[in-house]
Amino acid sequence: MRVWPAVMCVGLWLMGVPLPGQGPPVIREGWDWSLPEGVGPVPYSGYITWGEKRFDPAITVRGVMMEWSRLNPAPGQYNWEWAREQIAKNRAAGMRTGIHLKGVQREAVPDWVIEKFKPAVLDVPPLQEGQPWRIQIVPPWQPEVDRAFHEFMREFARTGIAKGDDVVYGYIHGISASRGEEMFIRPVDLELWQKSTGVTAEQFADWLRRRIDAMCEVFRGAEHKLAVLWDGPMGTTPEFRAATAGLHEHAFNRGAGIRGGAIDFMFSLIDEVAWGSSLDPRGYMRVDDEHPTIKAGRFRGDENEEYGKYWEWRFGPVAGYPYRHRICVLRGLQMRQNFQLVSQETLRLNSDLNEYARITQGYRRENSPDAWACLREAYRGKRAIRNIERWLIQRDLPGSQSVPAERVERAPLPWEKLPKGEMAHDFDARRTDLAHGQPGLLFALDRIFWAKPAPATIKVTYIDRAPTSWHIAYTDAGGHASKTAPARNTGDGKLKTATFHIPGLAAAGRFPDDAAFASVIGGSPHEKGEVVKNGDFAAGLEGWSGPAEYRVVDDPDRTGRKMLEYRFKPGNEDTVHLDQIVRLEKGFAYRLSARIRNEGQNLKPGLRVAGMDWSSIAYAASAQTGAWEEVSATFLADETGPARLQIFGQGRGHGAVGQSGTARFRDIAIGPIPAKELMGDTRMDFRLVAEGPGDLTATMVRVIKGRCE
Repeated sequence: MRVWPAVMCVGLWLMGVPLPGQGPPVIREGWDWSLPEGVGPVPYSGYITWGEKRFDPAITVRGVMMEWSRLNPAPGQYNWEWAREQIAKNRAAGMRTGIHLKGVQREAVPDWVIEKFKPAVLDVPPLQEGQPWRIQIVPPWQPEVDRAFHEFMREFARTGIAKGDDVVYGYIHGISASRGEEMFIRPVDLELWQKSTGVTAEQFADWLRRRIDAMCEVFRGAEHKLAVLWDGPMGTTPEFRAATAGLHEHAFNRGAGIRGGAIDFMFSLIDEVAWGSSLDPRGYMRVDDEHPTIKAGRFRGDENEEYGKYWEWRFGPVAGYPYRHRICVLRGLQMRQNFQLVSQETLRLNSDLNEYARITQGYRRENSPDAWACLREAYRGKRAIRNIERWLIQRDLPGSQSVPAERVERAPLPWEKLPKGEMAHDFDARRTDLAHGQPGLLFALDRIFWAKPAPATIKVTYIDRAPTSWHIAYTDAGGHASKTAPARNTGDGKLKTATFHIPGLAAAGRFPDDAAFASVIGGSPHEKGEVVKNGDFAAGLEGWSGPAEYRVVDDPDRTGRKMLEYRFKPGNEDTVHLDQIVRLEKGFAYRLSARIRNEGQNLKPGLRVAGMDWSSIAYAASAQTGAWEEVSATFLADETGPARLQIFGQGRGHGAVGQSGTARFRDIAIGPIPAKELMGDTRMDFRLVAEGPGDLTATMVRVIKGRCE
């Protein structure tokens, strides 16, 4: 079951009239990534290569593999001059430098370390059998290896090389099955490490924490250049995940940034606390501009480089790469990333978009020249993920309920388990729905990006699917309802961009709400009531099913009342739950609620509403211990039918070390609520309005400060 906005039909707001002298939009075929004259890249940003040559003028940074073996060829001997030569070489070629201090892959470990300490050297099982490389590693937590590496790092810190203006980043490498010493652990890796070295979770976490601290010493005073290569707990056992859970935050607290490695998969980093990203109940992704790595302008980067015939083993035929490249470039910009590793194949795919991204990556909402929303719909399982947005959001509200359009068939990504030969699909646009009384697409600007009324250029990229006229309705700088002259579609099926010039666009969501719309979102919910059976457990466990860890007991605080008690059972690696099948109604907004008292150690009790395919719809978890706590989550059903209500006494997917004790639950409820409580802020800034007879199908809307042709 997916989460969708409420669908309601209301009367239309009476729009204003075009301002005197405001002409019709300029319409051109194709995409339009133009920016106002004089807009250039921010200093702390760039396209990165790891190759020896600057293969394109767009490349402004070269990552240098500064291997421990090269810089420390013998005990007590250091080759810092080589590092300085690489930085000077990059400067002469018009590039700055990124530092990769590698010390895990066998080639990066000095021969003298192997000869002197005779550590375990391991063959790494490949990521995929089709990959064309094989590597070996030297597990770095082995005591003699660890001591030798940290002695090397202390000497490197004394050089001050990393603090120079020509150095723009340094990766905090870990250990992985990839050649770059990224940081991820597969079950096969952990089994091999423990069998060969006996490493414990505590030893592993201590090693990685000290690696972070050593890199912070190397970059002391310039910690913003650093980037951790992971974003949460690591490992495949509860012990390893618990021990490593806070290590990325430790790096953040010391001033470091973050780097991903899979933006070219399209759907990575969608809901990641470490990146400041989350999904709202309706499937729109939010990025927190107050996240320390964004607000402080630290390194936020990724790798958008896996294109060309070489990568067909992972992504399927190259015919689909132009679409994937466009989505991935926009995803990197949405994530406020300021650096991207790119390949020659990356820069061959879409020169205009690549140049636009090179210039605009690294801008923040307070100084960005533009804001945009890419209108689309993709799926994680059966859950809809809507749009890619950067300081401009599109929202479905009554009168402006959109429909996903322009289906794109594509090769499944590795984790999309589809029958052999079956294609995955996305939707690459959204359209109005005149047939159901929905003629608009509503938009709102970030309040810091658009802080006061000002002139604006709005570029709308659309597919000319049907003869129709459409315009932009907005509130002008004086607070008056206004609209642009109309654009006129012919229905020729071509992709086009219409450029509108707005003399003055109001700020702070002053686009007025329709009276009928206000009455709908502020009114009472539908008549349907509570959907949970026996939510107070007065009838014992009637209507519920689950294991013996759950039982109904007397409530000592409420005479004659009952409550549910969960008792942790040692050995519960699979977090057990109590279930009830409930029935939801399409178009209803609901609140899941309960009272929880956590009396355990390392428990995270909570509740979930899930579809019958186990996809999550809403989750509410306890955050306190030793006291009753009210928890809740809101959601909206996209279809009428059954759903799963689940109670997790231990915590969903939570198997931390040292769990024990009990969790108690009262007053489990799912009840309808007014739609306004789900919709949040409904203050919008402008609307695209289809006048008919056909619908408007839009795929990109961009708002540019000032005038831009």
